[in-house]
Amino acid sequence: MSDDAEWPAILRLLPVLVAVGQTGSVTAAAAELGVPQPTASRSVARLTELVGTPLTRREGRGVVLTEAGTRLADAAQDGMALIRAGLAEVRQAGDLENGRISIAFQTLLGESYVPDVIRRFRRRWPRVGFGLRHGSRALCLRAVADGEAELAIIADPPTLPGTTTTTLYTEPLLAVVHRRHPLATRRSVTVEDLRGLDLIMLSPGYGLHESARRLLAIDGRDPVPAFEVGDYRAARGLAAAGLGITILPPSPSSIDDGVREIPIDDPRASREIGVLVRSSPNPVVPEFVRALRAAAGARGRVVD
Repeated sequence: MSDDAEWPAILRLLPVLVAVGQTGSVTAAAAELGVPQPTASRSVARLTELVGTPLTRREGRGVVLTEAGTRLADAAQDGMALIRAGLAEVRQAGDLENGRISIAFQTLLGESYVPDVIRRFRRRWPRVGFGLRHGSRALCLRAVADGEAELAIIADPPTLPGTTTTTLYTEPLLAVVHRRHPLATRRSVTVEDLRGLDLIMLSPGYGLHESARRLLAIDGRDPVPAFEVGDYRAARGLAAAGLGITILPPSPSSIDDGVREIPIDDPRASREIGVLVRSSPNPVVPEFVRALRAAAGARGRVVD
């Protein structure tokens, strides 16, 4: 067997041996590789010389590999497959390092969760660019359906054609009241405690509208809000002004804004936060979904 100095020559000649084994003739191997037949013949002869043992033998009008030739060709094919896979990974990593991703998310998730995930993600991939859209749940779903976003981070993600859904975590829904509201000193409240009070709801199309409707509906009749707003901060502000109660998840802020958040004693008083992903060849997308899952643990009960 040759020494290490002959490895470069051996590596260059191995594709010819593989082609001979696959086609059964030197002529066909030459045609497959796009080289002259004499060049292929000389390559097989030179490889046999370098290896030091016969690699081919004639059989009828064709050529077959010897046992040694078969083993070497198999090893060469395995090695080339590994190299191809490695090249694909390198190219994908290059696409990822300089990639871009378009994301839609519900506004409340932009207070803390989404910025935290992006911050963590860019520690590893600092050159990845982001196109960000935020708004109602309905807006986020439309962005994915219309191809304006590759994924949407939303509450209670549905299953839609051409998409996959991953649930990230669950979070409680709380009754938010003025700090001097009669319920403000309670450790928890029931749904019955909330009925009959002035209700502040998010507008239809927002995930929290559906959450409150599902929680407070009576015999199929939807609750009638005293106030309907298009922003959770407005709902919280109206509650802080003593104008009613609203149903919201915990605030990510530690600032005292004049309200109290009270747990609701009902198994329906929670919502799932998940990510809806449109089918895409973009290598940034699965990496970002992994980052979403990694950051989910600090936000609520992680869903396996």
